[in-house]
Amino acid sequence: MTQIPSDELLAGLDDAQRRAATCLDGPVRILAVAGAGKTRTITRRIAYGCATGKWNPRRTVAVTFTDKAAQEMQSRLRKLGAAEVTAATFHSLAFSQLGRVWRDLVGGDMPILMAGPSSHGPAGQDPEAPDPLALVADVVDSVSPAQSTSPREAQDVLSEISWTKSELIPPEDYPAMCARTSRVPPAALDPKRMQAILLRYEQAKSERHAMDFDDILLILCHLIETSDEAAMMTRDTIGWLTVDEYQDVSPLEHRLVDLWLGAGSRAKSTASANRNICVVGDPAQTIYSFAGATSWYLLNFAREFAPLSADVKLTTDYRSVPAIVGCANRVLGRSPQARNYVRLHPADVATSAAAPAAATVLSAHASPGLRFVRFDTDEQEARAVARRIAELTAGGEPGDEIAVLTRTNAQLDPFRAAMEEAGIPYRMRRDGAVGAEKPTVPRSIREAIRRGSVSSLPAPVTLSTIHAAKGLEWNIVFVCGASDGLIPYSAAAGDEQIEEERRLLYVAVTRGRRRVLLSYALRKDAVSPLRRSSRFL
Repeated sequence: MTQIPSDELLAGLDDAQRRAATCLDGPVRILAVAGAGKTRTITRRIAYGCATGKWNPRRTVAVTFTDKAAQEMQSRLRKLGAAEVTAATFHSLAFSQLGRVWRDLVGGDMPILMAGPSSHGPAGQDPEAPDPLALVADVVDSVSPAQSTSPREAQDVLSEISWTKSELIPPEDYPAMCARTSRVPPAALDPKRMQAILLRYEQAKSERHAMDFDDILLILCHLIETSDEAAMMTRDTIGWLTVDEYQDVSPLEHRLVDLWLGAGSRAKSTASANRNICVVGDPAQTIYSFAGATSWYLLNFAREFAPLSADVKLTTDYRSVPAIVGCANRVLGRSPQARNYVRLHPADVATSAAAPAAATVLSAHASPGLRFVRFDTDEQEARAVARRIAELTAGGEPGDEIAVLTRTNAQLDPFRAAMEEAGIPYRMRRDGAVGAEKPTVPRSIREAIRRGSVSSLPAPVTLSTIHAAKGLEWNIVFVCGASDGLIPYSAAAGDEQIEEERRLLYVAVTRGRRRVLLSYALRKDAVSPLRRSSRFL
């Protein structure tokens, strides 16, 4: 592949992006608000480091959290002349490293990998591996024979098992942790029974010579910590490390980063530790705390890796029009943790491709790009949104540039029904699902295609939970159910969980480029209790 001149790799970057891209040695932190072009910046930085000869591309590694993000990064690096750089998820990189270490140092067959979330894990699961949900159901039954376990409860127990591993909490410490933090185990289990399940689950995996996705990281960490040869094999492949979405790292992932760089946190002050690490993230987009993610490591990076070579803030949102940027700032600005968040600044509307000067408004009485509407019931809200989407698509707006976002999976149901009724093709993105579902084509559209009155399938609208929409963007976004009890969700308890709900709303609002319509219904139906608008608005 033709090498792009290093100066051309910096073309088009703003001053802050250029500073981040040209600081190539030592620890670097990049705080990037939504729409700030962080992927563009870090891929240019990596390509620039390789093009100048300061970095060896074969020892340059970028890690992130989903296959889609890793593939996007790899594609951009290839186009920038840095095809030899490794871009991977935490789990896929660790899985390949574990395979080499196991083959060369441990010997014998590595434990088979149980099925799991393919968006976070490597390929190559053994088809003969036990199903983790079935295994958990059997374990719960063996610990509590009188307790029947539904598939949902088994999933909740499996999530709790994963959480304890991500938090580095051994089974022996689980009851004490619950007592200390007032954590309530899932599936109506008490802490002692959950502890017994944790222990029995590990025993059951061992009996089947199997491992789960969290074990990939745990086993690799253990081998690096206990074997100098394993440590050398993994560290020799990582000379320059970039970690994307650093606000989402768990204690387990942070531990692995530590070990990739040296010998754990104690090695940071020694001459042997590798300090060529760049972390990128946005504390305001930490929305996976339930899975172990924490922004603490991003916020504490300047102290942990002092002195930094560069600490850069990318504050310009090139994605959204000023009204959307203003709404996002108001949501964050009212937070008791506002000092931890980076204030967004709108791009120059006259020059930003993401914010065209001729943007159409939803209402003559609305701010350009932003509107807040109240309806009587959930059904009315869904039908009104469907009617507006039908008007937009009839006016030439592509359906795949429109999204409807809700807090929960269940909230999507009335919108799905409204899309069917209005004859609008749609695609679902739900919590717990891997990627987007295939488009659903309403019967009226299928019949029109058969009759020949419609020549092709219109692009589908996206119906998504906010969690599933993370990292995506659309021209027009409907943020629905913006009422207390839905966002923040009624189950959110305590200051930290409420704050995470605020961050969810921030993520939802900043998915929109040109227009965002926020809405809520006064009641679920005609006989339900009254709601009020979200306290975050």
